[in-house]
Amino acid sequence: MDRIDHALGRPIWPLRETYRNHYATDATGALAIDLAYSAHWESLGQSGSMAFFAVTVTGRKALADYLDSMDATQRHRAYLVTYEGHSRIVPAKSRANARYSEFLTIRDCFSELTFGEFIRASSVRQA
Repeated sequence: MDRIDHALGRPIWPLRETYRNHYATDATGALAIDLAYSAHWESLGQSGSMAFFAVTVTGRKALADYLDSMDATQRHRAYLVTYEGHSRIVPAKSRANARYSEFLTIRDCFSELTFGEFIRASSVRQA
């Protein structure tokens, strides 16, 4: 389930459209063979030594069932993190984890931003 979750971008609601749906692996490896024969995956083709796959509707349903069966303390929730007027839904286990995850994402663009500055200028609430 972790590979399906990863391929879909760790969605809170896997049955909805996700911003991504792809997984790449070594085309000659055992994993590529397993994915090719799984009802949870469809092949997107191959480029060089890499094979690409997408999660099927069956795979999305399996992930949704798996996430529903998880203990509440292990399950990610949707948090809305707002920074400088821009909001984004972030899947995380806690508000603090959501805030830090968004900081890491934003810091890729604003390398001079410190976590303390981000904390003071951001807000988090459950979505």
